[in-house]
Amino acid sequence: MGQAAVRNVKTVALPLLVRAVSTGALLGTFIGAGTSVFSTIQAALYPEQFGPWGMNGGQIFFIAILGLVIGAVAGLATGAGSVAALWIDASTSLSVVLPRALTAGLGAAAVTAVYTVIAFHTLGATGLALAGFGAGFAAVSGLLAAFHTRRLIRRYHSTGQKQAH
Repeated sequence: MGQAAVRNVKTVALPLLVRAVSTGALLGTFIGAGTSVFSTIQAALYPEQFGPWGMNGGQIFFIAILGLVIGAVAGLATGAGSVAALWIDASTSLSVVLPRALTAGLGAAAVTAVYTVIAFHTLGATGLALAGFGAGFAAVSGLLAAFHTRRLIRRYHSTGQKQAH
């Protein structure tokens, strides 16, 4: 099973990385724009407390673009974790029963937890908040990676069966 599984990982690796980068960029854009819009709404509703936080359209656009770039880089790291986990599992595992989507999700979650904890620790988070951010982002990225991997494996598996018949 080793060589066939490694070929399957090679087939799925590039589409999985593209999906991870696209999903990361999309989520980063929405998070950046959403927090900026929320901040602007707070500044408009409570100017005595949040007045300096208000942003104009250009600043919101800049934050959204910044979120896109950060999300794309984070998606690339998460996708690399998925591919690495699949690669390690395919080259060492002899069991067909291990779900590849779960393996990819765990790889993505592990990498995401590491870079999230490092990033938020750099920003000053400590203790339970740091663990919560790491676990939350890791859970989301692991689920998304498992979902994308499952869909890709099903697609490639079904097209391979159609060609064989």
